[in-house]
Amino acid sequence: DDMVAILVRALETPGVEGIFNATAPQPVTQRHFHRALASAVHRPAPWVAPAPLLRLGLGELSGLLLGGQRVYPRRLEDQGFTFRFPRLEEALDDLSNAS
Repeated sequence: DDMVAILVRALETPGVEGIFNATAPQPVTQRHFHRALASAVHRPAPWVAPAPLLRLGLGELSGLLLGGQRVYPRRLEDQGFTFRFPRLEEALDDLSNAS
């Protein structure tokens, strides 16, 4: 919902141009995401993929999962955009209750 709202805002608001980080305002680690997703779908999360296995399977792309990006939506926040789901848990709860 937030991504669609960002896109609609960009299309409908005069003067909005340039690059925006379309991310939630509270970044999380892959481990946090894994546990939050498991919790939202009421499943256990006993395993975390070991870093060497990710490096072997994904090569250079593993850096995206292992290193993270720490991207913040500063321009959106500075322009007053309000996120419906600022926290991962809220977004996952909404998605898991949608069906």
